[in-house]
Amino acid sequence: MSLQQNSFRLPEQNSVIMVGRLTRDPELRRTDTGKAVCSFDIAISRRMKDPVTGEWKDADPTFVPIIVWDNLAERCGERLKKGLPVHVEGRLRTNKWEGNDGIKRSRLEVVASRVQFLFTAKQESSAIGAKPIDTQEQSDNAGDDDENIPF
Repeated sequence: MSLQQNSFRLPEQNSVIMVGRLTRDPELRRTDTGKAVCSFDIAISRRMKDPVTGEWKDADPTFVPIIVWDNLAERCGERLKKGLPVHVEGRLRTNKWEGNDGIKRSRLEVVASRVQFLFTAKQESSAIGAKPIDTQEQSDNAGDDDENIPF
């Protein structure tokens, strides 16, 4: 029994879940049509046991760019600050562009559909001023509309 090239279809799944800390303050912008878009980066590291000393330590961090759209973008822009922890759910996307120097570039980023703030009101107030927090925010469309991001 031979399989034709297109007869076997792999299931498609593009889903990521990660927890990390913001490496910079978020940037909140608007597209030409007025849609809110927020970008920030998070650092993720894993704990590992040093085989020589037996001590637990953090591995080198992985830095992940995050893009958030619409109402969730506005909330992230207002409430998040460098150093605060977040739980992010979303999908991977390759962003491609041509630089001013004519060189084509790309980067892998996460388009977030859900951002959960993992900090207390006390941590938030010391970081960005006293405001009430929602512990969980979800995007309306999670970037299904791939408009050009203005940064």
